[in-house]
Amino acid sequence: MFIINSIAPIFLLIALGKVLQKSGFFPEAFFKSLNRFVFWLALPCLLIGSISSAKLEFGTISRIVALFAAATLLSLALAWVVARMLKLPAPTKGAFIQGAFRGNGAFVGLPVIVYSLAEANPEAHTLGTVVLAPVVVIFNVLSVGVLLHYGKNKHGAGESVATFLLQMVKNPLLMACLLGIALNLLGIGLPVFLARSLEALGKSALPLVLMGIGAGLAFERLRGAASPSLIASLIKVVAAPALGFLLAGLFQLDLTGKMIAIFYLGCPAAGMSYVMADVMGNDATLAGRIIAVSTLLSAITIPIIIAIGL
Repeated sequence: MFIINSIAPIFLLIALGKVLQKSGFFPEAFFKSLNRFVFWLALPCLLIGSISSAKLEFGTISRIVALFAAATLLSLALAWVVARMLKLPAPTKGAFIQGAFRGNGAFVGLPVIVYSLAEANPEAHTLGTVVLAPVVVIFNVLSVGVLLHYGKNKHGAGESVATFLLQMVKNPLLMACLLGIALNLLGIGLPVFLARSLEALGKSALPLVLMGIGAGLAFERLRGAASPSLIASLIKVVAAPALGFLLAGLFQLDLTGKMIAIFYLGCPAAGMSYVMADVMGNDATLAGRIIAVSTLLSAITIPIIIAIGL
């Protein structure tokens, strides 16, 4: 029952988003605006409000990030080996490798952490939000490196890298985490009216995030899906969290810290991977298929992760 109570709200809200989108209850433009609202306002408010008033344990945070980074690098290496074995062409190889390690931390990982861990340990919410900042950096830096190496559009590659690095620096989630940490370390308390406003907006973030994911699921991308999309998806939602479990004992983490890293590792492929693959001359079609397949598979794998880990 614990697993059902933890995971059912996540996938029910995703399903609701898809139903609302398919039924035409809201126009397509609404969901695009909704995602912008969540990304630029609701999630940053959640991060600032949570982090600025929390007790930060940087030793624990650094060990969580270290576990996550180690397992992510091993996932990337595994994907590289498999891509060579499959003899994929370079642009396809880039999309394959990125899809196998880059997860949807903000839009899937954080909601899973909150719904499955925060009730038993309120600190999980804060740890999960703080860890999100380095997760975003690690995913973006590795993705740019992989896609630049395998992309076919070498002309203008420097401009593409500069653009994405600038976007990463300006990422509102990263900026919100840094602002929250700065307020916390400086001991600057937010005025009550502002704290309550941030709290109200922040509470809207997670359900809206999940509905946006549902509305954005493109099942037509599954048509013609071949083995590379399935294999990359399995590396992402099965092999990556499995590596997290295997490595966890090396980092002296309690159950909450270990599971935060593993939940971020077990997220399905991120929607931004399609955009980046397309812009940087990699196989965007494969990237889109990996997003769809891994998201569907995560409905099976995330409950298994909860059952094993908790």
